[in-house]
Amino acid sequence: MLEEIHEKFKLLSKRNIVEYNQKLVPNCKKVYGVSIPLLRKLAKEIISMDYTLFLKVCDGSSFELQLLEGYVIAGAKLSVQERLNYLETYIPKLENWAMCDGLVASLKCTKKHSHEMFYLVEQFKHSKKEFEVRFVAVFLMSYYLKDDTVEQAVTIVENLYLHAYYAKMGVAWFIATLMVKYPKYAIQMIQNPKMDKWTIHKAILKMKESYRISNIELNQYLNTLKPSI
Repeated sequence: MLEEIHEKFKLLSKRNIVEYNQKLVPNCKKVYGVSIPLLRKLAKEIISMDYTLFLKVCDGSSFELQLLEGYVIAGAKLSVQERLNYLETYIPKLENWAMCDGLVASLKCTKKHSHEMFYLVEQFKHSKKEFEVRFVAVFLMSYYLKDDTVEQAVTIVENLYLHAYYAKMGVAWFIATLMVKYPKYAIQMIQNPKMDKWTIHKAILKMKESYRISNIELNQYLNTLKPSI
């Protein structure tokens, strides 16, 4: 099965995508250069056939296979518990931001099963691994910035282990998005003396560059911030 998939990768390969991914995704594995839309289409084909066999034999030996595994897990017709079981195994294998963010974007089922899927946050919120931390931040940002869960999400993100670059950038993204939806909580995070200063600095830069923050008072507030790093 994997041999057939690798042959498809070769046929779909584009040199410019190889170069783009190698530049944008540091330290990624062998890159064939298959576009994300085509990978998602291939994931649907696998899901319509024997996706359980694919998930059993997938070895993550290429960048595309790593992404494809996440897309299949997220899109397959599974019970919530079955999906959680697969994700508990897959998330520790995250080793670049593309795998992490692509997975989160694909977990649309969370909108319907937010309570059950929150189990993933509980499992990984104390992690010290760079991309597990990023997963928690981006996952909460994507699905839990809602009236009934935002306060809990903020508390969790405020206590994540911020040591590595992509973990910090994930939290900066969370704070910048929070400022758009719930500025009160974003300001709370910015003013929290326990928060990593470098991360806050990056979050503020993202906010200032964002076209989504149109509130004049908020923009004036941001202009007064000069975090030291």
